[in-house]
Amino acid sequence: MAFRVAEFYSGIGGMHFALKEAGIPDVKVVRSFDINTVANEVYKHNFPDVTVMQRNIEALPMSMYEALRADLWTMSPPCQPYTRQGHQKGSEDPRSKSFLFIIDLLAKLACKPRFLLVENVAGFDKSDTRAVLLRQLARLGYRFEEYVLNPLQLSIPNSRTRYYLLAKLDSSPPSNASSAGDAEEKEEEEELELPNLRHTVPGVDMIQPPADAEGRVDFERGIWHHDGVRQVKQYMETDLSSEDAEPFRLSAKVLEKYDYVMDVITPEDRRTCCFTKGYTKYAEGTGSALQLTGVVGKDPKTRENTRYFTPREVANLMGFPAEFTFPATTSNRQGYRLLGNSLSVSVVAVLMDYLVHRM
Repeated sequence: MAFRVAEFYSGIGGMHFALKEAGIPDVKVVRSFDINTVANEVYKHNFPDVTVMQRNIEALPMSMYEALRADLWTMSPPCQPYTRQGHQKGSEDPRSKSFLFIIDLLAKLACKPRFLLVENVAGFDKSDTRAVLLRQLARLGYRFEEYVLNPLQLSIPNSRTRYYLLAKLDSSPPSNASSAGDAEEKEEEEELELPNLRHTVPGVDMIQPPADAEGRVDFERGIWHHDGVRQVKQYMETDLSSEDAEPFRLSAKVLEKYDYVMDVITPEDRRTCCFTKGYTKYAEGTGSALQLTGVVGKDPKTRENTRYFTPREVANLMGFPAEFTFPATTSNRQGYRLLGNSLSVSVVAVLMDYLVHRM
């Protein structure tokens, strides 16, 4: 019997590729949901056999959700309500509405998913939405574990710290679990014991990030120069011609104006900063630039030896396999935005394998 999966906030298919990498046999993605037209085109380009629903999930009938009969729900909901760059309104942010709907939906389903996997920014673990989610899972009989992980721990030279929740339905829910009114009345009175956030996955060889005296870990600088992390050049396009590289070269104007705020690395380095949807549009805090020759900070950066990473290279660093491609109609700017909104396929694959096979 097929292992059925429903992808919420499916984007460009990062969760789907992670499923393939995790080696779960006989997987069938029964439905994917996303409202981003461009992302859906990329998803359908790579997975033409999957039904993609570009609909507001709150407006879909209960019968549709029951009919999914999915073993696993994957979710990477909007991060803006929880990101450090946002207003951190959490559940009060309108963009959290659909995820809160899904949390509530779980109690109403007769056929609940056995497994759940949620991905979001690291700030999610401090949000009120997290508390709502964990309370609901506990009421419904789910056992769950929470992680904050970084691809650097898997020897991948890209820093992308993210929160992950794994949940498995191990027991029958309490008899009053579906009583939404009672739950709402008791929610503020409940003392929720938050589990410890984990920083390594059981049974997986990962680099342990250093921690301070209070237990706070440093994923970035603590592992940036770790010898166990691979060099950036292993993820670069080796056959990129001078003509093909031209659109990605930094202009003299950009180099002169923003050189001092850009994160610049070389092919021999063992880290890159997190690539965001604003990569190439904004100079600071959106991802690393590549100095092909010379020593950073010593030798001058020129158009000939300094460029942005290509979308394909960013996809490589995020764990997307070689068979992942963008449609010809997707521009480079769109590719960067979509990848910036996506996830680390490599990290999610490790978590999926653990969730389904060993948790």
